Amino acid sequence: MTVTHDNLPLLLLKARESSVACIRAVLSDASLTEQQWRVIRTLALAGELNAQDLANQSCILSPSLSRILARLEADKIIIRKVDATDQRALNLKLSAKGKRLHDRLAPRVDKQYQMLVKEAGKDTIVKLASLLEKFNTSTTPAAENG
Repeated sequence: MTVTHDNLPLLLLKARESSVACIRAVLSDASLTEQQWRVIRTLALAGELNAQDLANQSCILSPSLSRILARLEADKIIIRKVDATDQRALNLKLSAKGKRLHDRLAPRVDKQYQMLVKEAGKDTIVKLASLLEKFNTSTTPAAENG
């Protein structure tokens, strides 16, 4: 197969869709979107982050993240607090309710991903992850290439 500038983005989007589709039912049962789950999962792993780091680590653009954070805060899943050293900065962390939600869903999400690995084959997933890591570290966003 020839990879061109036309089909590479589509192939990457299809791969993303395939990898996320397996957890949609779990998230839907909890009334969460994929992006909300990424925020919850990222905060569960990191503990506490400022909004910019959270946006970078969860791969969510700032305008979208603002809406997601407002919803998660209204649902008492996250807590926002002013940074002790920089009063302009906000730090975010999971509330006790958010931690319980993460702890309840994480095993179900992990189980779905294990089924995906079994279906696709562990070697395929390991190779794909390695190639994507290499691709992501070796490419520069087009805007930077000016």
